[in-house]
Amino acid sequence: MTLVLMPGMDGSGFLYQPLSRYLTSKGFDSSIEPLNPHKDKLAYIENLEQQYSNDGVVLIAESYSGHIATELALRGNLEIEKLVIIASFLENPSKFTELEKYLSMGLLRKPLLPKSILGHVLYGKDATDELILLFKQAMQDVTTEQLASRIADMRSLKLPTNKVSVPTLYIQGAKDWLVPAKNLESYQKVFTQLEVLQLDSTHLVAQAKAKECAEIIGSFIN
Repeated sequence: MTLVLMPGMDGSGFLYQPLSRYLTSKGFDSSIEPLNPHKDKLAYIENLEQQYSNDGVVLIAESYSGHIATELALRGNLEIEKLVIIASFLENPSKFTELEKYLSMGLLRKPLLPKSILGHVLYGKDATDELILLFKQAMQDVTTEQLASRIADMRSLKLPTNKVSVPTLYIQGAKDWLVPAKNLESYQKVFTQLEVLQLDSTHLVAQAKAKECAEIIGSFIN
């Protein structure tokens, strides 16, 4: 069984490095699958279906990739044993997606904030030099066009009409202002076997609370 880590809007996978280390230390076989090398999310979906066609998998999807993992479950071409959804959404998550119409994505790729303030905004009290560096590396891996395209895609998301019966864990950040708590309601409508757990974290809960997430995921899988 492989744990497939699907990244958020940055699409790089860099931000999963701490979580992947903790999962590996617990004996799990995990693989970070970047979105950026693929033409679009359909190409990404088809690549994952081909790559893991003969394996049982656990999909771990944060933020933007949550709806992609949901689509994979609905398509039924993978043997998905369990799903872990982290700080994600199935519909337009918040009004912040409107900012893409007016602000350059270059400001997101190269934020002008001092390191201490940037760390607090991203990770709250859990900010470290490593996490800030990983964010900067992730932003350098993604293009402004990819960021703009994904935010526009968020605005167009529609709630799936079919149900997902795969056992699923939703991990939520209590201080997540990018994907507010109301987004959980969409998952509760679609997923028939849904557990919910909240951690004291910002939106980047898989990074800020990587050790805790690894422990939670390990318990959920086993």
